[in-house]
Amino acid sequence: MQSRSPLNKEIWQNFVSQPSVEAEAPNIDPHLQQVWQRCRRQQRHDHWPIPHRAKGVTFTSIKKSKATFLNLAIPAIEDVYEYLENSSCAFLVCDETGCTLSLCADLDMQSKLEALDIREGVYWREGIIGNNAISSAMHLAKPTRTAGFEHFKQALHPFAIYAAPVFDGNGSAQGCIALVIPAEKACASALALIHAAARDIASQMQAENMLTESNQHLSEVHVLLEGVNEGVLAWYPCGKIHYLNQKGGDLLGLSRSELGRNINTVLTLPQLVNQAIKQGTGLDMVETTIESKSQDNRSKLISLVMSLKIVKNAQNDTHCYIALLYPLKQIRDLVHQHAGNKALLTFDDIVGTSDTMQRVIRQARHAAKGRGPVLLHGEDGLGKSHLAQAIHNASERRGQPFIAINCQAIPKELMATEFLGSVLDGDKTAASKFELAHGGTLFLDQVECLSSEVQAALLHLLKTGLLNRMNGNIVSVDIRIIATSNVNLAQFVEEKHFRGQLLLELQTFDIQVPPLRERLEDVEPLVKRKLNHLEAEKKMPISINKEALSHLMRYHWPGNHRELRNVIERAANFAHGSIIQIKDLPDNILTSADLISVGEQSHFSNRLADAEKSTIIRSAKYCRGTISKMCEDMQVSRTTLWRKLKSYRINISDYK
Repeated sequence: MQSRSPLNKEIWQNFVSQPSVEAEAPNIDPHLQQVWQRCRRQQRHDHWPIPHRAKGVTFTSIKKSKATFLNLAIPAIEDVYEYLENSSCAFLVCDETGCTLSLCADLDMQSKLEALDIREGVYWREGIIGNNAISSAMHLAKPTRTAGFEHFKQALHPFAIYAAPVFDGNGSAQGCIALVIPAEKACASALALIHAAARDIASQMQAENMLTESNQHLSEVHVLLEGVNEGVLAWYPCGKIHYLNQKGGDLLGLSRSELGRNINTVLTLPQLVNQAIKQGTGLDMVETTIESKSQDNRSKLISLVMSLKIVKNAQNDTHCYIALLYPLKQIRDLVHQHAGNKALLTFDDIVGTSDTMQRVIRQARHAAKGRGPVLLHGEDGLGKSHLAQAIHNASERRGQPFIAINCQAIPKELMATEFLGSVLDGDKTAASKFELAHGGTLFLDQVECLSSEVQAALLHLLKTGLLNRMNGNIVSVDIRIIATSNVNLAQFVEEKHFRGQLLLELQTFDIQVPPLRERLEDVEPLVKRKLNHLEAEKKMPISINKEALSHLMRYHWPGNHRELRNVIERAANFAHGSIIQIKDLPDNILTSADLISVGEQSHFSNRLADAEKSTIIRSAKYCRGTISKMCEDMQVSRTTLWRKLKSYRINISDYK
């Protein structure tokens, strides 16, 4: 920073009166001498040209580009000007090229400057108006003074000009501010004043840039948080909510208007969350229930998965808490996706051409349209699980979870924790089988094996839609039950092994699947289906001759479909070539005393006929003898129905 006394008139006159272009002025600042020499080569000292000036659209564009700088510099110099308003002075704000962006002056100084055509838009260029503090400050990058006879141009001798550059946080010059006073009032304090003002403006610019950058980062964070799949809720230790994204608001039933309120006025946090806050530890993917309080004082229990993060400040004190919230259904859907909890089969995959099996399929289709529980009776190996999948995929719950459980495979001592949720550390519990099936279907194979405790919970769930968990919490569960049994459940009820009320609940749709020996006409299509699967696996044609098929259709099949599939697969592996023959069948099929004789086949035919007659009579009663309704109920044509009525000598008028 320069701090020297102004030069006198004699030194200046001695320099400009020298005939040589490279005139010298001894005993002056070497830099000033270089500047004077440079000015003398370019211009005359006694001529004042009209300064170059930016006007109109050009000037407006320049000011717009320097708006941030001007917004900080103008208030700063106006504050300083208030203390100098009784003095003849002017404050200028210039950009880095020396263009005057703003000029604030008293009337006396303003008239003096205007006499030299110095006003807003004027460029302080050394090559036109000679040396001056503004051009020097930008060139030297430091505060500079040019007073009185230090100016090369005679027209500027009446003025003392003080200028200081303003730099941003990156060290780039944004412009400068300048003070113009009469030369006779030149003083060192003026340069200090303008330098202090420039530093203040630079500090404000840096703070403004930091604030802008912080706001930009905050906006980016907000956009990021709005785009994530989780709900985000943040609050300070005092309880004040300071952030809630849209997904979090939707999940908790809150709006952005809750920002600023105390979290305890809108939510009741579970005990494990309060305990974690008290201990200063976070939580990771904990399943819990939060009570949301609406403005009309109505409470709602919301089941979700929550992670709690504790944000610390530089002093390691808690700054805020951030809760990441996940809808319980989203987590369960993810589990089902990876665990493969989906039903794959449809009614198109159910094989059965016999009248009895077609009746079972019709009943199952009707059950699929309903919402109540389904109970499938029948022996082992009949594919009741396949039928359950078909019912699920034909229902309104298709696409939702299909959880299959073999009740016999779960030990009695573990059954309660499997179905009611196991207790982990603290208040944490693992999800129960009922909750995993929420929104979908829970398939209970061999339902008679359920413990009395789980039977009671299942009965309560079917009646109320509520589940009492192992930790005492009550949660709402929406599931459909499809159960199977290969025992006489009515007898189990009499023997106090099964709850009678639960059996009644399960019998909303009660379907009896007949054993394969009672519908031997289904053997052939079942064989063909299995051969098609083997052809796809082995990538070669496989068939069975008539003699081998005849033996299969005369066997009792105590293992039903499962036994038949195993026999066909074994025979296909033993066959020499692509045709299964009698010699390829297992010995127990060839030598079994269970081969059905012609008389036994007639006996089974009579049983089938009796079953068919009973079905027609039941439909006649249900439809009150209306032929069209009976055809729709049994899904047969009118011709077939009249033929059956005549064959079984059923008088339809008896049921009208």
